[in-house]
Amino acid sequence: MTGYDIKKHVKAMLSAVTNASYGTLYPTLHKLLTEGAVEVSEVPQKGRPSKKVYRITGLGQQELEAWLKQPAASDQIRREFLLKLYLARDLSPQQLMILVTNRMDEARAMWRALVAEKDEINNPRQAWVMDYALSLCKAEMEWLQQLEAKIGVA
Repeated sequence: MTGYDIKKHVKAMLSAVTNASYGTLYPTLHKLLTEGAVEVSEVPQKGRPSKKVYRITGLGQQELEAWLKQPAASDQIRREFLLKLYLARDLSPQQLMILVTNRMDEARAMWRALVAEKDEINNPRQAWVMDYALSLCKAEMEWLQQLEAKIGVA
């Protein structure tokens, strides 16, 4: 895809998870190009500059598969998990289940930490924020259970 097509695709398919500004997209593509994870070809256009079309290489595919199997960075766990889930089309059902189970373990740990922290709160407004965080965590765990059931069927 061209950089424009990639940005459009990310916006359409992954806007709940991430965005792709041109300021982030092109430096990332150039880094991946330098690392050999993508290749670029130029497609001539009549009366316009050539279009640059990026393709993932075999090395890039291997790196993507390795990244999909790594635990998410702690500061962006939910966002990274959803991105991995979206990109995990080549993972086997067993590998996909490991990804989901690991996220469930992380969500349960977060739940326990939030409950312990809430027990220490004396300020009602802080408790409201904590209730909100707990409700998000609970909703994610319920969704993950549904996802595990769907994967088990697949």
